[in-house]
Amino acid sequence: MTSEKTERSEHNILIIKTGGIGAFVMALQAFAAIRMHHDQAEITLVTDQAVIDFATPAPFFDTVRVMPTTRAYFRVLLNERTWQMVYDLDCSRATNRLFRASRTWRQRFARDSPVPWCGVAKGCAIPHTNPKRLAMHISERHMDQLSDAGIEDRPPVSLAWVSRAVGTFSLPVSLSDPFVLIAIDPGGEENAQWSPARCVEFAELVTARGHRAVLISESAMPSYAEALAERVPDAVDLSGQASYVEVVFLAWAALAAVGNDNGLMHLIAASGCRSIVLYDPGSDAALSGHQGPDVTILRRHDLTAITAAEVMQRLSSEAVA
Repeated sequence: MTSEKTERSEHNILIIKTGGIGAFVMALQAFAAIRMHHDQAEITLVTDQAVIDFATPAPFFDTVRVMPTTRAYFRVLLNERTWQMVYDLDCSRATNRLFRASRTWRQRFARDSPVPWCGVAKGCAIPHTNPKRLAMHISERHMDQLSDAGIEDRPPVSLAWVSRAVGTFSLPVSLSDPFVLIAIDPGGEENAQWSPARCVEFAELVTARGHRAVLISESAMPSYAEALAERVPDAVDLSGQASYVEVVFLAWAALAAVGNDNGLMHLIAASGCRSIVLYDPGSDAALSGHQGPDVTILRRHDLTAITAAEVMQRLSSEAVA
């Protein structure tokens, strides 16, 4: 990225996208489209602290920074340089307030030109006015918003750049051995997830087919790890251990992945891994469904109604026969 930065013009573009790894993944096409449209600009992303290490080597940005925690700090960020455009991909109440707070009195009274802002904040230069925007999938909503700003490119979603972002892979699992990922972070509106007992049942079915079950999550999940260690000693517990880059490498190597509506499953599905995603009524696939070349969504009134046997039946025809 260093050599590329020396070739950039004086144009500065700011992208706002917070919300964790799931939100980041759903904005990948928008990031790529902005980079294609502003191919010579210096592009800065502000995002969540948890995503910084993953976002920094991405080819879409020249600089990645933590989202300022206060309006005052955000104004400092805006005043650091002249921004040719601010793309607010959050379009939230919080970023709308930031837009209002960022305007000086001279801008409010049209004495100075306002910061060009693309979002939904009242009075912004390029508002996303589609009345159906909130009925769109988040990824499509981003692209519709960018279309209003004159960006029509629809580049394919790719995580190929991640292959250049890894230094060493030291997780206790062989990428050459057949394994199935189980992503058990809570997610959805109700933070619903499979129970430890259900995960154990599924891991037992995976093991019975001669494969290894690999548990992953963004933080340690001791109740799941203990249940697996007791019943499925060959399973591997990587909960709280794998970075997002390592999760992509795991997804590339895995036979398949199973998990509830969570951020890691967004990353895994986008990586191309065959994915079964478990939904209860608190998750809406039409608005934030997992996207990838091979994604199956199983939805029930309660996740306990989705059995390990049903999931294995969906997978066994191809992935883990």
